[in-house]
Amino acid sequence: MGMYDYFASHALISDQSLSEIHKYCFSPNATSDLKCYNATITATSTLNQHMDIYNIYAPVCTNRNLTSRPKRYATDPCIDYYVDAYLNRPDVQKALHANVTKLDHVWQGCSSGLTNWVDYSSTSIPQLKELMASGTRVWVFSGDIDGRLPFTSNLYSLKTMKLKVKTPWHPWLINQEVGGYTEVYEGNLTFATVRGAGHTVPSYEPRRALALISHFLNGNPLPFSSKD
Repeated sequence: MGMYDYFASHALISDQSLSEIHKYCFSPNATSDLKCYNATITATSTLNQHMDIYNIYAPVCTNRNLTSRPKRYATDPCIDYYVDAYLNRPDVQKALHANVTKLDHVWQGCSSGLTNWVDYSSTSIPQLKELMASGTRVWVFSGDIDGRLPFTSNLYSLKTMKLKVKTPWHPWLINQEVGGYTEVYEGNLTFATVRGAGHTVPSYEPRRALALISHFLNGNPLPFSSKD
């Protein structure tokens, strides 16, 4: 639900589409899987074709020719194709001692060859609770222009944990500008966004990502001022 709410709040789908998705997919009275499917497909069909859902403001890859010189963006939109090609080279796989069984499909970041994989959890909340119960500091963060795993979904998940707010929502700063927003909860859990970052935060905002991880490793809260 957080993903579709994010789409609507960023003008990627219509209010009507969002209303139908809520009605057919997430309401207590939702009974039709087909209506839910049709509503989501109708709303998002153009998103997957013409934009990078992992960074809704990034350019898309328009030339998958690995030998051509790409235009220089802060992050190359074609990088996934380079990675796939590199990791499927026989010499690279040999050096990594990978694919020794000679699989009948190529390596992919999100493999279409694993069609029956069911060994995964539907939520990571039990793991978060376990870490918090042991006294471990937990930080959950999101790039604020990631449409695939948006900050709204993370916030909705954390809300189900019914945690008390220790430090209310506020901007955190780096180099005298907003690096993102954060909220701290009792139980040693911090939620943070990274402004201008997509799905893989360091790829899009390396300086802000470094600030985030540095404060976490040092055991310090995200800074209220650029001097912190």
